[in-house]
Amino acid sequence: MDTVLAKGLLTNFYEGWDSVTPQVDRIAMRVPSTARSETYAWLGSLPRMRKMRGERIPAKLKAYSYTLVNEEYESSIEVKRADIKDDQTGQYGPLARSIGESARLYPDEMVFGTLLPNGFTELCYDGQYFFDTDHPVGDGTTQSNKLALDLDATNFATAVKMLEQMKDDSGRPFNKQLDLLLVVGAGNRSTAESLIDLQYTTGGMSNINYKKAELLVNPWISDDDSWYLINKSGVVKPFVVQEREFIPFEALEDDSEKAFWNKKYFYGTYWRGNFGYGLYQKAVGSTGA
Repeated sequence: MDTVLAKGLLTNFYEGWDSVTPQVDRIAMRVPSTARSETYAWLGSLPRMRKMRGERIPAKLKAYSYTLVNEEYESSIEVKRADIKDDQTGQYGPLARSIGESARLYPDEMVFGTLLPNGFTELCYDGQYFFDTDHPVGDGTTQSNKLALDLDATNFATAVKMLEQMKDDSGRPFNKQLDLLLVVGAGNRSTAESLIDLQYTTGGMSNINYKKAELLVNPWISDDDSWYLINKSGVVKPFVVQEREFIPFEALEDDSEKAFWNKKYFYGTYWRGNFGYGLYQKAVGSTGA
């Protein structure tokens, strides 16, 4: 790359990248991809320990066919060749920093801004909506991780109980440990803070929900009424960030056809992967009343 760019735009990109901290890893697992798509046949059939009597008895995974096809994502800027040669790239620094920020935070946008609100209408591995009232369980029953209730102490307790009673495909308790995260948008911030961040109620009584969950207010949640309770314990999370390929910053400069004909350079970032639903048993979603 051009010396000016190496000291300017590339540095600006990483300044933007390092200036932000994504929140997505708190509710999503990053899964490396080695092919055009990945099939998550193991979801819902996590193995368990048992006493060995003679030979091993391998667990048979259910034939789930939840597949994520890798998609392409990019963010780029166009720079005049004359500006590069005249060392006038300062005006493009903020754009390069913006690309760095965008690249780092894009998984946040997709998981909090798309997967969470669309979980009431998009399918997960068992063929049901991710947030649904009748997820099938192996013992012939069903279970729910969906509510249509406002955020208050009673409904929060209901969501906690739903997570505590969640079962796996074999009908066994699923959430053996709880590490709760309450996710809301800005419109529900004050309600959520009163619910779990105040040690005493307005009447001076002890708040039984004090610090029962950690609060995360995410700007990508635009619905003021919706709220989500996540069990973030363990390795497997409610959502998936599938990563196939990442090129942080690349350039199209003097040796390109575009530079020859148009006297313009191009710089940008590239990511290939996808975003999807993991284990519904670790999340309860409410649309509000």
